[in-house]
Amino acid sequence: MEREEPKKLKSKNLFVYGTLQHGLSRNYILRGLKYEKATLSNYRMVTPRSLGFPFIIRDDSSNVRGEVYFDLENSLINQIDIIEGEGELYHRILVNVGLDSGIKLEAFTYYPSEILIKNYI
Repeated sequence: MEREEPKKLKSKNLFVYGTLQHGLSRNYILRGLKYEKATLSNYRMVTPRSLGFPFIIRDDSSNVRGEVYFDLENSLINQIDIIEGEGELYHRILVNVGLDSGIKLEAFTYYPSEILIKNYI
């Protein structure tokens, strides 16, 4: 998948479920931004011990808890793409999430590449 150019971004929200969450190792990049706890339905989180970081896979019987960060600048999304290895380790995809406040909205999240899925599932 190709990284979307900033002018083509369909959302400025980002659903995070791993090290980008509040208080975890990569959250420094999102520090100070507004966020809310949220649930991504029909996905399951997998955390292979040998990797040391999680990823999600489709699973109609599961949900993933995480956080949605709001109104990210295009430049920040592109910076996170680099950190997450977008196009190699992960692909940034658009998903529907439910906020704990009851609101449903679209947000980007990072879905593993075929290499991660094939080698760790």
